[in-house]
Amino acid sequence: LTIPSLVKSDGGRYYCTVTNELGRSMRSDDVTLTVVEPPSIRTHPTSQLTTVSMKVTLNCKGTGRGSIRYHWETKTINQKRWSNISNSNTSTLVVKKSQQSRQYRCIVSNEVSGTPSNVANITVLRITTHPIISTTVKEMQDVTLTCLSSVDDVTYSWHRVSGSVPSISR
Repeated sequence: LTIPSLVKSDGGRYYCTVTNELGRSMRSDDVTLTVVEPPSIRTHPTSQLTTVSMKVTLNCKGTGRGSIRYHWETKTINQKRWSNISNSNTSTLVVKKSQQSRQYRCIVSNEVSGTPSNVANITVLRITTHPIISTTVKEMQDVTLTCLSSVDDVTYSWHRVSGSVPSISR
C-alpha cells in the first residue's frame, strides 16, 4: 500500500488480507499509522529596542503532536547564516547584555521536523553624550550646559549631584 502525499486524516489502523487461488484468505494483524505533523508556532518572538548592556527577553511558543523542543539561533543583520545559541533549549531566551544589534529566531521541533519562527530584531541604541567641561562664570551671568546624543527620539534630563537643579526661568 502506498499513500501519496500523506495527510493527518490518513492516520488510522490498517490490515492486509492475503487470498490464495482456492479463495482462502488470511488477515494480518492491524498496524497503526500515526501521522505526525510538523509543529506550528503560536507565539513568535517580537522585535525590541534596547540600550547597550540591557537585558532582553524573547518568547516563543510552539504547538503540535509529540515532544516539542526549542532552540534559538542568532545572526547579525549582515550575516547570511544563522548560528545556534548554546544552552537555549527553552521557549524563553534571555539576552543578558546586548552589545550590538542582532536578529534572533526560535526553532520549534518535534520528531518530524523543525519550524522556524519569525525573525525578531533586537536593535541596540548607543546613546552617546559629549563630555561637559567644568565651567566657571561670574555670578548673575547666564550659562548654557549642552548635552547631545547621536540617537534620535531621546529625552534629556539634567540632574545636580548635590541638591536640585536651579529653576530655568529666573
